[in-house]
Amino acid sequence: MTLSFKLIAFWLFIFGPLTAVALSPADTSSKKSPLQMEASGYRLNDYTLFLKDAITFFKQDSVDKGMELLSKTIKNIRSQRDVKRIMPYQGYEIISLIEDINSSNLSPAEKQLGKTFFKIVFTTQPGDKNSDNVWDGLLKNAPNTVFTQRLKLLTASLKGKSATGLELIRLLNNNPGLVSANIMKAEALFDQHKYKECITYCDKTIAAWPQYAHAYHVRAQCYNKLDKPENAVADYDKAIQFSPGYFIFYYDRADCLLDLEKYREAATDLRLTLRLRPNYNWTYYNLTRCYKNMNMPDSALYFINQHISQNTDDGDGYDLKGDIYCARNEYETAITLYTQAINLEPERRTFYADRGDAYYYSDKLDEAINDLQKAISIDKSYPFPYDRIGDCFYKKKQYETAITYHQKAIKVNPEYKYAYVGLNLSYTQSGKYQEAIDAAKKAVAIDSTYATALGNLGWSYYCAGKFDDCIKYSYKALKYQEDATYAMFNIALATLAKGEAEKAKQLYAGFLKTCKEKNYEIRDGATEDLRDLIKKKVRVEESKFIIEHIFEQKVQ
Repeated sequence: MTLSFKLIAFWLFIFGPLTAVALSPADTSSKKSPLQMEASGYRLNDYTLFLKDAITFFKQDSVDKGMELLSKTIKNIRSQRDVKRIMPYQGYEIISLIEDINSSNLSPAEKQLGKTFFKIVFTTQPGDKNSDNVWDGLLKNAPNTVFTQRLKLLTASLKGKSATGLELIRLLNNNPGLVSANIMKAEALFDQHKYKECITYCDKTIAAWPQYAHAYHVRAQCYNKLDKPENAVADYDKAIQFSPGYFIFYYDRADCLLDLEKYREAATDLRLTLRLRPNYNWTYYNLTRCYKNMNMPDSALYFINQHISQNTDDGDGYDLKGDIYCARNEYETAITLYTQAINLEPERRTFYADRGDAYYYSDKLDEAINDLQKAISIDKSYPFPYDRIGDCFYKKKQYETAITYHQKAIKVNPEYKYAYVGLNLSYTQSGKYQEAIDAAKKAVAIDSTYATALGNLGWSYYCAGKFDDCIKYSYKALKYQEDATYAMFNIALATLAKGEAEKAKQLYAGFLKTCKEKNYEIRDGATEDLRDLIKKKVRVEESKFIIEHIFEQKVQ
């Protein structure tokens, strides 16, 4: 591809759209009026006409007039909104070169070289290698100044040559604070997935020009790749501060805010994205994620329907919509949506896993196992399907088979805490209390705040007759999940089992009052465990009293 085509394509297809957005500030108010895409004084069409007139002058060998018009265009644009701040290397450098040619900072020879560069790129026909050869000859014989080195580097990049070549190394060695060279190096390192090294050159770029929004954007992307979303958000804040009208900063910041579970702030950014760039990319999809996680299913459904209407062949859209219905316990509808996703992309293991999960919750255990086995056949390194198959067999009361699948999940990922909880339940039901205790402890070792694991550990200790340990870990479960009512009543039950009847009665009464005041669900197990004591002829009178006078239920 020749120099001319690449540069003109840059101006017409990249610079123009960015200018249209950058000329208008972001509307951060709550009103719903459409964003104005034209700024006072100049319209996008004016800049297009200026560019066409400049090309005409270059073709007529009126190089000075062509450069004058290009310089005027850049000056007028930057007087209203500094689009240079959002430009990547090539755009930044092209604008810089035009401004330098129109300044008094260059020698006459450098100015002439620069003008010749723009004349060649605007007049050469695609495929004309002769013009490229002429330009290469001019560069070879030009004085070895910083301006000439910059032209050589830009030429190399426009022709698709490596951005980390000798010209870039030479330029950085001689001018370590040069903005264009540092951002080019940063972009090259980002493309090579060398994010820590990229940050170093972003730092140098920002030190040289603290208002360069694009440099903050690149550094933010690095932090995001390095799983440092807080740092990324801070850089997006800076990018938006220096260029508040560029939609991509809001869109990308929302992605980091989603990772930080700041769903309301993410939704605000995504709505701004839509005002600046209607229907952009997966904005509706990400808005759905926000509202789903804010427990606003109606809003989530509205936005996922918008996404699906624009992306009818996108399986992820149907899958996410299925998740919304699953969260509402509408499993049949969810299964239908997951099936649509599977029909569109039949080799996506997550779709089978999600449908298998919906089958599991709707107690269609054989269908669930089939789907989960399919997910495993697609990707054997994914622990969830093994673990959920174990849950299915637990529901079927086939505990040994359940244990086998939970162990398979752990083999795939030893840090998968949920599988240890599954093991704990199956071991407990099998009467293997020490194994159950060990499994729950491993889950707690992975996540010390995992309330379910702590509560289950407490119950396993109760089954093993270690009532003080049951009370200890049940209280820990309540610390991290205040509505863990099973843990409340396990504390009271263990206290009763210790022989402290009056204290147990007080605990039962207090926990029951808390549940009623805070509208917590009281499971049947709270009284079933007491009835079990009666059957075993243990604490019979105390258990009857609690059932009849505290829970106000009849004892058969």
